[in-house]
Parts: sequence; structure tokens; C-alpha cells
Amino acid sequence: MVNYLLRRRDDLVAPEIPFDLMIEILSRLPAKSLMKFKCVSKLWSCLIRCRYFSNLYLMVSSSLSRPRPRPLGLYMSLNMSLDKVRHYRCDSMEKICQNPGKFELLSLRLTSSSSSSSAESWLEPDLSFPGMGGDRMVSLRGLILFTVCREACIYNPTTRQSLTLPTFKSNLFAQQEPNKHVHYFFGHDPVLDQYKIVCSVMIGSLQMLFSEFWVFVLEPGGFWKRIDQYDAQPHISIRQGLCINGVIYYLALNHTCRYQVYCFDVRSEDIRVIQAPPHAVPHFSSSFGFIEHGGKPAIFEYTRIRETGVSELWVLEVDGEIWSRKSLVLKPCQRHLVDEINIINLIVHGTSDQNNEVILTLASPCYLLYYDLIKNDLRKVNINRATTRDVCVKVLDKCESIMHLET
Repeated sequence: MVNYLLRRRDDLVAPEIPFDLMIEILSRLPAKSLMKFKCVSKLWSCLIRCRYFSNLYLMVSSSLSRPRPRPLGLYMSLNMSLDKVRHYRCDSMEKICQNPGKFELLSLRLTSSSSSSSAESWLEPDLSFPGMGGDRMVSLRGLILFTVCREACIYNPTTRQSLTLPTFKSNLFAQQEPNKHVHYFFGHDPVLDQYKIVCSVMIGSLQMLFSEFWVFVLEPGGFWKRIDQYDAQPHISIRQGLCINGVIYYLALNHTCRYQVYCFDVRSEDIRVIQAPPHAVPHFSSSFGFIEHGGKPAIFEYTRIRETGVSELWVLEVDGEIWSRKSLVLKPCQRHLVDEINIINLIVHGTSDQNNEVILTLASPCYLLYYDLIKNDLRKVNINRATTRDVCVKVLDKCESIMHLET
């Protein structure tokens, strides 16, 4: 009987799983498991690393019907330099300078004892990545763009992979001019499925400003190229850019001291200019943020929120290039959350997953204010971490990216 069963078991052959079904199964597994499954075989390794599967996984992970919990999505960058070294006057575009500064990137999570819907909640550090971060972090489709000195770096928090982009030689930046500015923007073209990093190099002051643009395609063999057909007037970016439907929007100041919204088409690499509403951005004031709201670029101005409880929201209707205005009045029972703050130190750091909540930070003492633009509701989130004065908070979208980074 035993020999019969043994022979019977040898005759059984497990049916082969169809390849399409295997892809569907893998796309629903946690990213940590997929990183381990790359060691199963060359086929699985190539499949998990290919762009088709990474896009499928990105789409599945962003689905609201997915039952498993979301990954951590709130990151805080701290400047740990004792001398508060900044790099506005750094003279190198090709190497890290002698004082690169010390940054630390923290991933934060809401404590289990707190409710996200309460008036006050607590965040505590979950993971720490020494040497990573920066005051101009940009997140896009599960990836983070940050800078070390003048070098651009890409970090994937899901796979823990980091990539430093190659440098380029800018003749403009090599000039002996004390006022030099470098800003990076991160965009994605949904048609060609290309990620592009845009670098804006500027020298001089607003009275005499010179600028040039460089573009890098994030792919094997990628390289920097200069945009020669750049027709827009020289300008200085004053806020981080937003990539919406293949277009990078950013707010800038030109030589006439007027605020304008510049639109960079990621696929065609063309730039067009939209005039900012005259009263949306007060002169000589930093109490405003350039955010995404409802899938559209918007300006959130909060200069009078402490005195009157009133803030303004200007939304760019992309089709007609017309700005719509909405006044927000803080609830009387929540006025105490802003009564004691210094508006100058209150900084906008983007919006939450659904683009409904504006996230504002106060470095010392360090906490966050979440302002729901739909419900007109304000709540406070404390952070259980000693911080420095230079703080940058970045909220990732609900996507998980397993994209393999390479150049």
C-alpha cells in the first residue's frame, strides 16, 4: 500500500500556473516580498525589474480597493549641520563641496494611541536614513528627488535604492558671479512613460538675470541636454514644482518683480507662461504656498490667518488659464491653534494624498498643521523628535514604486 502511494505521488504533476496569472499574483504582493523573489530565478528577476511590471504594480498599489495597509508616506528632512551651512553660494556643479552639510531623512508614522481624526495627534520617527534629504525634496509617483550640494539624487523608499545623477558642465554657472541659483524639478510623461529631471541654472539678480535649462531622461544611458529653444524670460523659482498630467508647474519671479506660473511640458519640453493673480502672492511676504488641489495647481495664501482667521485659495483652471478664488474662514473653536505662532516661520509643504489637506510646518517647536480645504477644518500633529530650524516635510502619494533606478 505504501509503495502504491509513493508511485501515485510520483505520477502527480502540479499544473503550471499561466504566466499572466502569475503576473497578477505578484502584482498584489508586498514590495518587500517582491525584492526577495528576484532571487528565485532570472525570469522572476527580469519580470520584477521590467518597466511594464513596475507600472502595473504602481497602478495596483494606488487602487483604493486594495485591502492591505499603505506604506509610510510622510518624510521629514532635517539639516543637522551645526553651522547651518547652505549652498546658495556653492561654486561647483561637478562635485560635492568641502562643506556639504549633514542631512537626515526620517520616515514618520502616526502613533497607535492617536486617532488621525482627532484635533491633536502625534507622529514619531519610524526609520532614519542618515546623509539623505534636503530642503527642496520633490516626490513623484513613489520616488523622491533631493539634492546633495548641487548634485541631484533619486531615492525609492519602497526598494531603498538611491541613485546619484551624473553632473553636467554649465558655462553659465562657471562665471564669476556671487549670486547663483540651481533648482531641480521632477516630471513624468504619461504618454511615453518617461521620467525627466529638469534643472534650472540662474545667475545674477532680478535686475540682470541670466538662466538656462537642462533636462535629464531617467533611463539607461540617460544624459543631460540643454534646452536651446528656451524663449521664456529669465526668472527665479520661488516654490517647488508640481507635475500634473505631464506638465510641470512652478511659481517664479521675473526681472519685473512679477509672479508668474511657468508650465513645462515634459514630453515636448516647451515652456509657456501664465500670469499669477495680482493679489494672490503678496509682495515681500512668504506666507503662501504653491500646491496641488483637485488635480490643479493652486496658490494658498495665509498672511492674515492669525489676525482674522481668513486665508485665500486661488485655483488655476488649466483649460481657460483663469484663476478661481475661494476665501476660507477658520472655525472659532480652532483659532487657538494659530494664535501663538509666528506666520513667518509657518511654511507650506504640500498637500495630503487626496489633495484636500494643506500641510504646514513649524520648526521650533516642531509640529504640523493639517488644513482641510474642503471641510474647512484644522488639526495639529505633534512630532516626537528634536528638530533643527531647517526642516522640510514631504508627503508621498499613496503609490508604491518598485521601479529599478539606473542611468
